[in-house]
Amino acid sequence: MRILKCLFVKDAFLKVHETWSFLIALITFNTVIIAFWDNFQLVFVGTNLLVKYIEMNVAFLIYVFLLCGLTLLRRDVQDALSVPLLFFPYILTPIYAVMLAWLRFPKALSFTIAFVHSIFLASEHDPLILSVRIFAYLGLLTVVRYWI
Repeated sequence: MRILKCLFVKDAFLKVHETWSFLIALITFNTVIIAFWDNFQLVFVGTNLLVKYIEMNVAFLIYVFLLCGLTLLRRDVQDALSVPLLFFPYILTPIYAVMLAWLRFPKALSFTIAFVHSIFLASEHDPLILSVRIFAYLGLLTVVRYWI
């Protein structure tokens, strides 16, 4: 129940400083990949999908650890442990995509909604962390912008 509360209540989100948040971030990432599996296959057509899937998981974990390290340099350990929960709103991305498909909007907009949701939950984060997240989001958007 406490995890679901983190999706919508900013104070509950900011109070979570536990190591299980890394597991939540990894589950969220894999949920999004599985939900958009058809599009994932089109992006990596002609390659071994299992290898690409594992590479994407490793790249995501490196990205999360980078954000945690930057937070640790600027603040303390508790704030660094709350960084993986920044990705928790992305668990709603498949739901957003279905709703946007009903309204005849592109699926890529669902990532934008989840990103903005994540930004609103964690507005107290450092500008450096925010800029790294924005650049990573722009990189993601270059891949998913043609998903219809």
